[in-house]
Amino acid sequence: MREKNGMKVITSPSRRDDAQMRDGLLRGDEGVLEQFYDKFFARLYRYVYYRVGHDHQHTEEVVNDTFMEALDKADRYDPQRGSMEAWLITLSRNRIRSSNATMGRAHQRETSWSMLDGELDTIFADLTETSEQEAALESEELSNVVGLAMESLPAEYSKLLEMKYILDLSTREMARALHKTEKAVESKLTRARAAFRQIFTGLVAEEAGAAGMS
Repeated sequence: MREKNGMKVITSPSRRDDAQMRDGLLRGDEGVLEQFYDKFFARLYRYVYYRVGHDHQHTEEVVNDTFMEALDKADRYDPQRGSMEAWLITLSRNRIRSSNATMGRAHQRETSWSMLDGELDTIFADLTETSEQEAALESEELSNVVGLAMESLPAEYSKLLEMKYILDLSTREMARALHKTEKAVESKLTRARAAFRQIFTGLVAEEAGAAGMS
């Protein structure tokens, strides 16, 4: 982002795309609305699914409500403050908490994902290029980044990390559950960590940069 005549101008291609999509939604452009759903539905669905006890009906309700809220509040989305995907994730988190509380799962889900955030934060503490980047992120933003990184992974990788850091399974238990050898599980877990590392680092840099520019 740069300034022109005292105004902030978005220079990131992805943020420009997000700004154009927001403008199309505000115009009621049906083509843009279709692109909006196509671009974000699968990722948002997977993000919510992990946080509502793997309940498809519950997930669909939260995702649909999140999209409706996003359309209603599209004028409030500011691409200078973050990506549209991160904004949708933030909207969904409030609905996840409310919905889980209603269904009696709040404590279990929040505890599980707090564990994951803490474990991965410790394991990958050296991932950021500078300490300022991580310091620029509030704890909830960091939690969002962890969630985004997890749901950006191939399903088999996110499943392995969930088994390791949420379910706290040993390599032997994971191998038995997946019908694989322990060596195969260790090898794939190493690749899963590496993939998470790459995605997490990029997201932290992006979010920290956005926080510093807001």
